[in-house]
Amino acid sequence: MFIGYLFSSKRQSHRLSLVANRSSYALVTGASSGIGAQICRHLIRHDFNLIMVARSQTKLRILADEFRQINDKINIHIIIQDLTELNAAENLINKIDALNDVNIDILINNAGRGCTKPFLQISANDNTYEQMIALHVCVPTLLIRHYLPKMLDRPSRIVNISSEISYMSSPRAAMYASTKAFLTQLTTSLDYEIEQINDNNNVSFLLVTPGPTLNTEFDRHDESIIFRLPFVTLTAEQVAQQIVDACLRGDRLCTPGWANQFSIWLATKVSLNFANLICWILWASWPEVKRWLYERRHLIIVCFNLVFFLFLLACFLLMDKIVENLKKQLEKPKVAKEEDELALFTKYLREGHEALHHDVTTTENRKSNIHKDVTTVHSQHHMSKIPKFYEHIPTDPLGRKLREEARALFLHRKSQEIISSDEANSLLTLLEENASPPLDPDSPKINYDDFMKVVQKATPAIANLFPPTIFADLYQNDPYGRVRILDLYQYTMRKMWYHHSRMGLSLYDSIGQGYLRESDLEDYIYELIPTMHQLSQLQETFYKFYVCTAVRKFFFFLDPLRTGRIAIPDILCSGYLDKLLELREEDADVDDLEQNWFSCQSASKIYTRYLQLDKDHNGLLSRDELTKYNSSTLTPVFIARVFQECLTYGGEMDYKSYLDFVLALENRNSPQGLRYLFQIMDTENKGFLHPGDLNYFYRGMVQMLSTRPLTDIPPFNNVQNEIFDMVKPVDSMRITLKDLINCGQGGLVLSILIDIGSFWAYENRESLMPQQAPTKDDSIHV
Repeated sequence: MFIGYLFSSKRQSHRLSLVANRSSYALVTGASSGIGAQICRHLIRHDFNLIMVARSQTKLRILADEFRQINDKINIHIIIQDLTELNAAENLINKIDALNDVNIDILINNAGRGCTKPFLQISANDNTYEQMIALHVCVPTLLIRHYLPKMLDRPSRIVNISSEISYMSSPRAAMYASTKAFLTQLTTSLDYEIEQINDNNNVSFLLVTPGPTLNTEFDRHDESIIFRLPFVTLTAEQVAQQIVDACLRGDRLCTPGWANQFSIWLATKVSLNFANLICWILWASWPEVKRWLYERRHLIIVCFNLVFFLFLLACFLLMDKIVENLKKQLEKPKVAKEEDELALFTKYLREGHEALHHDVTTTENRKSNIHKDVTTVHSQHHMSKIPKFYEHIPTDPLGRKLREEARALFLHRKSQEIISSDEANSLLTLLEENASPPLDPDSPKINYDDFMKVVQKATPAIANLFPPTIFADLYQNDPYGRVRILDLYQYTMRKMWYHHSRMGLSLYDSIGQGYLRESDLEDYIYELIPTMHQLSQLQETFYKFYVCTAVRKFFFFLDPLRTGRIAIPDILCSGYLDKLLELREEDADVDDLEQNWFSCQSASKIYTRYLQLDKDHNGLLSRDELTKYNSSTLTPVFIARVFQECLTYGGEMDYKSYLDFVLALENRNSPQGLRYLFQIMDTENKGFLHPGDLNYFYRGMVQMLSTRPLTDIPPFNNVQNEIFDMVKPVDSMRITLKDLINCGQGGLVLSILIDIGSFWAYENRESLMPQQAPTKDDSIHV
């Protein structure tokens, strides 16, 4: 295998994705129903023109009319041809060559015929075997021989629909398995041959080996029990979706369904007789299986009883083992566990005291100030030698109450260590008195030596607040090595506010793990409302909705993974708590309040708009009601995806989900807003957007714009190229969330696919540029 790999130097594992152009055609045989019809349905979503070949003229015309309604920009040719007739392939080629401006970029040999009867049960007058040879051997070979030379100079695909049964011998389907095996070997062999002679690597062969597939002609006329087994069969639509995706990517093999992949692997591992037995049973009808089982009923009964006996024996042995382990666990006294914990604690405590005693003795021999040095050594070793135990959260009422009381005492003790306003003012006075020359009355400064003198004169709380690194962080290239006294004072006030706020939030940490749940943050804001001067006009009946509005902003931005909790340091560092506490000021600017999400005006506007959208007054928003949001500029396709992805109640959106929706749209360039919108637009939860996803939302935009007197709508290829030029993704055919965030224009990219206002503004950006004004992501325009 290794030597073979060395000699296959031209073999590549990845090909460029196939993209349709104006003259790109896909030739699909057997396109009137089943897998072939569904393949055509998926190809038109990628803007490929179609040549559909089948025997039934009525079915082809119905499908062609339906496809033209879905995508009116493509060309569809239907060719009525029975491929089992003599010279069918030559007739088909002549009909296609008569068409103008047609380049076959995708050839899909899908037409087939199945038969699951024993070989001798087919009479000599029945031409079933001849039809299978024609459809599985002759026609694909002739079509490939004719079109393959024309495909060598451009990216193209040849797809052969074989079967998983081609990998195994199959009684009851001997002719079907043999002809499909020919198609499998032909595909893999030609793929290697063409790759060796074609340096551009334009043409690729795709071998498709589906298993039992529902909604096909095979399924309708076959009574085999394999079509009735769950988890084994797939629908024609599911199989076609995987085939088209693999074809456009340039894959070499596609086996839809994990069960089919497993069966192919298993067929190569088990003995031939066992594989033949399984195939004989699966391809038989249910009456035949029942007759076969009845004839062997005695052997089956014996085997069943043996298996049942072994199962009971295993259960008894397992239960005996479990009971034995439970007895051992119950025999262990709880006192022994408590003694072990006490012994462990005593051990660590003794080691800490011994280390402390050793360092104190060393320090006594070196320094004369015994008291000061012992205190220093004790504090250092006390902090580094504390053993870390597993912190068990009690579940009993007494344990929880004890834990809450201990936390309350701890927070009270820590709050006493925080500097007060008087201490901060005295610090400012000391700093101004010790200002370093040359003096500047407008902006006094202090150097490091004078700063350390101030720290020694200040209280211990102030001294702990100013490690030497703070002076270095605040230094701003002063020629005399000084920092501004105002910066030191502002740092002090900021630290004081930080510790006070952290103590206040920690009081609502009901679990004591350093984070707040949604209910904890709601209690905090609810009790904060009476202290807010700017919320004095808020009616008490509106408190519930205001708290919900405020809490959603914290959780939307600080809990994007929806864990249901936010770390307290994240709340303090985010800046949103600052915005909330600004409402305490009496002389706040009106414009600032309008832009502040937490203000009374903003919350009232949001809730009023929610009530205006709720036409039936049931407290929830339906899909039609949400469509009226933002003057009905959002496309119905996007609104439908919102209701598919978001939490709904009976298919309707509640106020919390509406707030997430508003926050995402009003902060489209933020990572959290992009994550929300990306999840909506990732229709298959693949983790990336491909051109098919973009085309899906583009068609919704075109459908909406076609009813409005606007400028000409650009073709999708232009929009796609502009989007990929703006994003510049790592993969040329995939846009990930990381790509959208890194490009800096993710909000604009998604907006032009979901909002006709943004789409029109982008198309007319050159004429509107002098009139545009910068907007803030965090602003409210409801």
